[in-house]
Amino acid sequence: MADYHDDSRLVAALDHPAFAEYRAALERRLGRDGAARVLGELRWNSIVYPNCSFMSQFRQLRIVHPIAVDRTVVHAYSFRLKGAPERMFRDTVAFSNVVNGTASPVLTDDLEVYERTQEGLGDQRSDWVFLGRGQGRDVPDGAGVLRGGSGTSEIHIRNQLSAWLEYMTDEG
Repeated sequence: MADYHDDSRLVAALDHPAFAEYRAALERRLGRDGAARVLGELRWNSIVYPNCSFMSQFRQLRIVHPIAVDRTVVHAYSFRLKGAPERMFRDTVAFSNVVNGTASPVLTDDLEVYERTQEGLGDQRSDWVFLGRGQGRDVPDGAGVLRGGSGTSEIHIRNQLSAWLEYMTDEG
């Protein structure tokens, strides 16, 4: 996958010169502890129900927009951080072009899974979709919410379906 994911260029906690410049600017503005707090907030992929994902480390927002029962458009947005060096934004856009393109080594397997799932759901031979990967190995966080025990857990999908069921059946 070559250069599509180079943490030294994309993750703020590492020592790329553009991030060193940004870190120094944050420290001048927020102090050392404030800058460490901001840069220490690392979320790989935050999913906002039902169709938004945010990758803070890469300054990317993705909106999945259904346009028909069997058609979806994915909109990807890159963020330019106020006061950050131009190089950071250029790297963000380059990363977005590689990751979100249809020829991406990252996105193509996701798109294949989505297409096969859609095809499978249209087949009259099956009434179920199994979403049990990681079930029984998920771990509670401090607030009592279950989190995936590994990066391949499907807890986020089970949580989405649980929320959807609650929204659809709530009398209140």
